[in-house]
Amino acid sequence: MPAFRLPLTVAALASALLLSACPSNGQKPIDEGPQPGVRVDDARAPNAGLRLDTVAILDKSLQNAKGGKLAVESTGARRSPTNTVEAYAVIRNRTDFPLQIEGRTQFFDAVGMPIEGPTMWQRVMLDPQGISSYKELSTRTDVGHYYIEIREGR
Repeated sequence: MPAFRLPLTVAALASALLLSACPSNGQKPIDEGPQPGVRVDDARAPNAGLRLDTVAILDKSLQNAKGGKLAVESTGARRSPTNTVEAYAVIRNRTDFPLQIEGRTQFFDAVGMPIEGPTMWQRVMLDPQGISSYKELSTRTDVGHYYIEIREGR
């Protein structure tokens, strides 16, 4: 009789493990690994997608004060003499104290595919109520678009 208890105990343990892995409420188990992308389609977030040829201020600390600590006065891009692209942003400090910010740029081809990784963060000092510019050059000549990110200096 003791010889039968061991296999029965192993079988009971295996059954318990299998049952505990299955959801008991009828929900589908969570899949692991790569998942397809999901597009955000929400009226409360109309700008959820990537907007090329713009500046994004990443830190809420730069946006929360009355009207924000920063104002992006203008942005653009121009060809250099070597036919690379220089993306730029003119930024205004709207506070009464100096600000240190950082910017980086990612360049895209004419159809919006990334063709260069983001550049290194570049520091920009802003005087109180002052205006300064952030500029970055691409390394390739087939650039069609840019995307500039601004964050508080670290």
